[in-house]
Amino acid sequence: MDFSKIQITKQGTLNVTYKNEDGDLIQYQGANIVHKDLKEAMQALVPHLALITEQREAHNKSLSKLREYKITDEGDNVFKRLSVDAISLSNGGSKVSISGSRILTSKGVISLNTPNIDIEEAEDYEYSVDLSLDIDAIKYEAQAYIEEKKWGVKQAEIKFDDIDPYKAEAGDVPEVEPAAPKKRGRKPKAA
Repeated sequence: MDFSKIQITKQGTLNVTYKNEDGDLIQYQGANIVHKDLKEAMQALVPHLALITEQREAHNKSLSKLREYKITDEGDNVFKRLSVDAISLSNGGSKVSISGSRILTSKGVISLNTPNIDIEEAEDYEYSVDLSLDIDAIKYEAQAYIEEKKWGVKQAEIKFDDIDPYKAEAGDVPEVEPAAPKKRGRKPKAA
């Protein structure tokens, strides 16, 4: 698959644009939540986003030092402030742009977008080889979502209201319904 955009939506589903082997441009909108592996592959780009957009947490730090923050949870951690939502690929996948957001100390959120980085040119970005490997991991997981149905598991609720455990028959099984989606957004201000 020749991906041109891979995005995890706010609902946790996957939107991708790609060309198939026939050259058809396909826009795929997944209805199922993404698997944990795809989320982690996307979050592996957080240190790259911090370095390329010159965030203060990345000042005078290497990629390996920024990656350590995910494990140690110490200091001015980029994983607490930044997240990656999407990547855009062009020129046959050799140029990439990363889109994400940053949580401000004032609790606001701003969008961050990197310029196009040529992952085949070491002069464009010092860690282009690492970025290329991280992009390949995202492509692999996105392809598994589409072709192999590698989806995350939604938690379901079991209703026991209508079953009396002392009168139940051996074959009685309660109905299972998916959990209601959580409402997101701001709460109304009190008057």
